[in-house]
Amino acid sequence: MDINLNLAFGLLLVKAFIMLFVIMDPSGNIPVFIALTKGMSERGRKKELNYAVLVATILLLLFAFLGKIILYVLGITTDSFMIAGGILLLFFSLDLLRGEHKYVASGESGAGVGAVPLGTPLLAGPGAITAVMVIIQSYEKFIMGAFVVLFAIFSAIIATRLVLGQSERIYQILGKVGSEVLSRVMGIIVAAIAIEFIGTGIMGMF
Repeated sequence: MDINLNLAFGLLLVKAFIMLFVIMDPSGNIPVFIALTKGMSERGRKKELNYAVLVATILLLLFAFLGKIILYVLGITTDSFMIAGGILLLFFSLDLLRGEHKYVASGESGAGVGAVPLGTPLLAGPGAITAVMVIIQSYEKFIMGAFVVLFAIFSAIIATRLVLGQSERIYQILGKVGSEVLSRVMGIIVAAIAIEFIGTGIMGMF
């Protein structure tokens, strides 16, 4: 029985990680990252990436743990939030499928791009923020939800840091077409997750 419970909990952790990692879409953002840091030294590029990771982590943690207070103050139920969050993620998945990056601000490359737009909204954008809020709201026990969302945030951030840290090598292997194809595949996964959120929220309301 304990083995089954541990396996089920392990699957929940893996699912949360995959969901957040896919939404952050580091592989699809490789071309954007390269363009924004073009002309920078290797040291400068790593510095901006570290800033981006730090900003994204702080924002995701804030929204994950303050989300419940925000919902309570506004009088929004968890089920209605899951439906709204699912719809938002569905639109976000459509952007991935079209290969669009609507939330990337324009500006001169190398001009302090670590916090904005790399940290937010590229990594910690509307989709990722919604995802962490939904993850922690999905569990009745706060401790369990907190553990799952913390695991998802830190594991996804570390994986994203590793991917973007090797952006040039990965881009040489995948090329522009390969990166776009991978981004679209991730878009399909995000769409499926969004539909699940919407369905769970609707069942919870009725």
